[in-house]
Amino acid sequence: MALDPAWLERALTITGDFETAGDPWTAVTGDFDGMGISCGPQQVNIGSGSLQPLVKACGEALVRQSMPTLGGEMWAAAHASIPEGLRIVRRWQSGAKLSATAVREIAALLDTKAMRGGMRDRAARNGDAALAMAQDWTGGKADLRTFCWFFDLITQNGGLKGLTRADVESFKAQAGTGRADDLICDFLENRPVHSGHDRDAQKNAALWRNAAAGARLDLLVLSHLRAGLSRPEFRHVVLNRKGTLAVGKGRVNGEMYSLD
Repeated sequence: MALDPAWLERALTITGDFETAGDPWTAVTGDFDGMGISCGPQQVNIGSGSLQPLVKACGEALVRQSMPTLGGEMWAAAHASIPEGLRIVRRWQSGAKLSATAVREIAALLDTKAMRGGMRDRAARNGDAALAMAQDWTGGKADLRTFCWFFDLITQNGGLKGLTRADVESFKAQAGTGRADDLICDFLENRPVHSGHDRDAQKNAALWRNAAAGARLDLLVLSHLRAGLSRPEFRHVVLNRKGTLAVGKGRVNGEMYSLD
């Protein structure tokens, strides 16, 4: 099964919209997650080393042309070690808030034909990997929902960290008949409210209880299990996102999504 370009475009739209407002291709965020700067619909970043190859592929002349004030530093960050690259781009922000100059110039670089092409090539590679994982998960009968779930997983979380269908079936068996979604929703419902992510979690508990069965329930359980392998402070955030894809509706970053 070859990757349908329409599937890739849909997955990019969802993943990009989860992360940013406005045009996801020119979106840039600051150091809220320790990654320095994160760019585009897949939030390629300095901290993981995913942004640097795209900057290098643009060439120094284009980088400096697009970023007349900070282009030299961006070029240096792309060629430095990751710790040094992070140090460079953190100079452009106060806390996790990028300066207006940095936002404007990075967006200009992201909007070039070379950078958009590089981001699309990267997205296509991730799409192929996501399709292979979706095919494996569904026994060769991948659908758009499952593909989008795995695309978001690869883009944001890397992979399943060894989770299999056996883990999903074990969770459902231990929960008892009809109780798997209740255990997941209880976890979300009991989040102490410290942020909008916590409020999203509590609202998702009400949205998802008794709302998933069959393949959707399996993906919801997988979402919960994968979130459990994330850093404790991000578990409900990961679950908000993956659960919304699994069930077809939910709240992510304060926004309501009805994906069906």
